[in-house]
Amino acid sequence: MRWPYRALLFMLLCPLLQASTLRFVGSDFPSIVQPGAPHPHGLAADVIRTLCQREQLTCSIQLLPWPRAQAMLPNGQADVLIGPYRTAERAASMRFSRYPLYVDTLYWYRRAGQNVQWDGRFDSLSGLRLGVTRGWTLGQRFEEAKPRLAIDDADTLLQSMLKLQRKRLDLVASNDRNARHTLAQLGSSDIVPILPAISLQGGYMGYALHAIDKPALQRFEQALARLAESGELARLSQNHGLTYPGKNTNWPDYLRQLP
Repeated sequence: MRWPYRALLFMLLCPLLQASTLRFVGSDFPSIVQPGAPHPHGLAADVIRTLCQREQLTCSIQLLPWPRAQAMLPNGQADVLIGPYRTAERAASMRFSRYPLYVDTLYWYRRAGQNVQWDGRFDSLSGLRLGVTRGWTLGQRFEEAKPRLAIDDADTLLQSMLKLQRKRLDLVASNDRNARHTLAQLGSSDIVPILPAISLQGGYMGYALHAIDKPALQRFEQALARLAESGELARLSQNHGLTYPGKNTNWPDYLRQLP
């Protein structure tokens, strides 16, 4: 059963702490955070639940369509956006966690047997019909190239993949995690990724500018850093079929390769 977005409010209450609620907002992303009863599930839900209970914080999670979720931070309606990739445009309305919550590889997807040229430069896609989900980004290079490209925005990745199947698009962009989920829904084996990958993107916690001085938010960020550095985030990721760097990672080098 799919719950309406407005009903998806998950509260973690700690009666021992008299503090304002940290309001997390996100969207239905496979393996990261998804609707469920009695509360949302996925890696982000596990991390938020674990850290808020461990730090004795009062937290909520609300799931909304992605463009609306992003708009809630500058409007002062939420404190933390779950899982955004980092771009200069988003940095104007939020600060990103030091460590990503998860890491995605992004690809262009085409119909099997279709001859499409992609050499890693967005300019090589000139004249092609490109499907991108509304509110998503493919990274900073894409944002800079976007005005020169023929972009078809759809409300969902499923809509874009259906257009690709029906030859109304030449390529569709997605991270491999969402693409696997969507192609399984379609029951399709005739849509495949092409190399090279578009980019490697970290999905971070995005902290609203109005909330960055909140002691509760600072404690959450410190606890998230410990979760990554200890290897516990890698273990939680495995529970959801995701991979994440382990305890012995050279973090400065690793973080430098992410946008």
